[in-house]
Amino acid sequence: MSRVLIIRHLPETLSFKDKEHLLMHFGALQVWETPKKRNYIFASFASIEKAKESLFRLHQLEIAQRRLIVEYSFEKEPVNQNKNKEEITSITTKHVKEFLKLLNAWNPSVNFYQPAPVHVKYKYPDVDPKIVVNIVYSLFTHKPFYIQSLHLMNKMSLDTPFVENEKALLFFKDTFKQYFPDPPTVQLPAVPSEPESEISSDETEQNKEIVSKLPRRRIHTLPVTRKRPAAVLSAATIPKAKKPIINQEEVFETVTPALEAKKISVIVPQDALTKQTEEPEVIGELGKFERELQETQEEQPLVEQEQPTISRSELVRNRISYRDMKVLPVFKNYHPGQPSMRLYIKNLAKTVTEQDVTRIYRRYIENLPEDKQIGFDVRVMQEGRMKGQAFVTFPSVRIAEIALTETNGFMLKEKPMVVQFARAANKKSID
Repeated sequence: MSRVLIIRHLPETLSFKDKEHLLMHFGALQVWETPKKRNYIFASFASIEKAKESLFRLHQLEIAQRRLIVEYSFEKEPVNQNKNKEEITSITTKHVKEFLKLLNAWNPSVNFYQPAPVHVKYKYPDVDPKIVVNIVYSLFTHKPFYIQSLHLMNKMSLDTPFVENEKALLFFKDTFKQYFPDPPTVQLPAVPSEPESEISSDETEQNKEIVSKLPRRRIHTLPVTRKRPAAVLSAATIPKAKKPIINQEEVFETVTPALEAKKISVIVPQDALTKQTEEPEVIGELGKFERELQETQEEQPLVEQEQPTISRSELVRNRISYRDMKVLPVFKNYHPGQPSMRLYIKNLAKTVTEQDVTRIYRRYIENLPEDKQIGFDVRVMQEGRMKGQAFVTFPSVRIAEIALTETNGFMLKEKPMVVQFARAANKKSID
């Protein structure tokens, strides 16, 4: 017995699909025909019992005035014609294949879908601020490039760029500082004085501004050359120059000595000693200059007085960059914290006083009215476990955020300040 049946005397008007549909209705798994026996149809079943049951149902069955003859067959099932194993591509698979075809194509705009050669590699220059500025410009002007960038970030499992990132803002300010010059400082009106002094002071201030804006050039130091001792020549090899002998008589005239010395007689009167010496009275002493005694004044060295409030140029000059913050262990795992009106400062030197900290942070509230400066407070811990730390309170959160971004990393007495938002609860903003 076998699970393959052979069916004869099927109507010739039925097509192969009709015959296949008929036998599958009776439980056949596979239906085929051979070129040698075209009038016969073979059908395979899941088991011998199902084949036996189908045989009893199909044998002597009348279809279109023809009786079927069904018998067991030892014909083997065809392997190549198994339609259940044919590749049935779904719509999703087709879309994926088309996407990969376009992705790996060399130039799909001209129907050239050949993928790029495997050995071709690209070498791009290292990233710098100029390249990043051009990429940002392309992101704003080309929307498809922006969407593909988001797809690539999603593929690489990078952080989503839809939320404000404080670290990214600080890095942007430090990296692109050269494209954003500092705003001009507002100078206070000078006290009116003589016109000549005003003109000279304006000229000196303009000269100072021009000198400060000029780019600083790097000083090129020449390599130190070693001095070699000069070659010593022996005195025997150099002949001495012969000087001509000059007689003294040829140069100077001969003087004949006087034969007799003349005698000079001096006549002194006898009453010369008895006369009193009378000095003439001096009136006015016209034309006589006397040296005035000048008091020696000790030159005292000029000491530059510190301004009560720090300037912006001094802040920028003494603040370390974002790259240096990455290297210093003080800024390891640094996070500014939740924004509040109070700043927490640590890593202060032992010699830092409350006046030093007030001088730095007073610049953020000095332009406010007096009634709005009430919330400003500075406290420096100089004893106990909190030594080297300070707390600064501002009238509003916005001023505290500006102060944090501009003073974090400021070198105060050769130590960088680490500025964070304090964990205290926010008060009602005065602004």
